[in-house]
Amino acid sequence: MGAHTLISSQALLPLVTPEWFEAEFWRQQNAITGTSKGRYTTYFVKYNEDSTAINMVLRHYYRGGMIRHVSKDKFVFTGLTRTRAYQEFELLMQMTELGLPVPRPIAGMISRHLGVWCMNDILIEQIENASDGFHYLLANPLLDTEWEKIGQVIKMFHKNGIYHADLNIHNILIKQPSSDIYLIDFDRCEQRAPDIKWQSQNLDRLKRSLLKEKRLHPTFNFSEQDWKCLLAGYQK
Repeated sequence: MGAHTLISSQALLPLVTPEWFEAEFWRQQNAITGTSKGRYTTYFVKYNEDSTAINMVLRHYYRGGMIRHVSKDKFVFTGLTRTRAYQEFELLMQMTELGLPVPRPIAGMISRHLGVWCMNDILIEQIENASDGFHYLLANPLLDTEWEKIGQVIKMFHKNGIYHADLNIHNILIKQPSSDIYLIDFDRCEQRAPDIKWQSQNLDRLKRSLLKEKRLHPTFNFSEQDWKCLLAGYQK
C-alpha cells in the first residue's frame, strides 16, 4: 500500500480516516445497511456517533472498457486534481452550491501505489426513500407529470452546463412519496459551456437506455408517450 490523500466536506463529517473506505471497517461495526450490485458492489453504510447520524454510499472506482481486463481499479496518477475521486467530489460540491438535486459529497480518498498508480474511493450522502429509475419502473408506472419533472430536472443541469457522461435510467433517482428527482454517478462528468449538441446527446443516451430496458424487460413501464412528456418538461 502507498500513501493516502483524503478530501472531505468538513461541514458534514470533519474526522475521516482511511479505514472509512474499507467495507470491512463498516462490517465489523454492523453498519452496512445494504448493497447495490452491478458489475461491482456499492455499499450503503450508516455513521452514528457523537449525536451525528448520516447514511452514506461507499463506492470504489473501477476501470471500464477492455482496459479493465489488464487493470481492474488502478489508474495512472497524473496529479491529485486529475484523479477520478477528486474531480467527482469537486463537481458534486459545485452542483450542491448551485442547488442542483444531487447527493452531497462527504469524503474521498486517493491511494498512491508505487508512485505511478492510484486507486480511488468516494463517500457520498445516501438519498433516503429513493430508488433508481430502472428498479422503480420495473414495478411502477410514472405519471405524466412525473415524466415532465424528470425532463425539467435534466434541463436544470443543462442550463448550468453540467454534462453527465453516462445519463441513463439507472443514474436517475426517484424519491417517494414526493416524486423528487435526483441525478447520481458523476464519474467522468464535467461542467461545460451549454451547447445543444452535447445536450441532445445526453437526451439520446437516456432514451437509448430506456428502450434497451424495455426490450430486455417487457414489463418495464416506458412508452413513447412517456418520452414525449419528458421532452415537454425539458422544453418548459
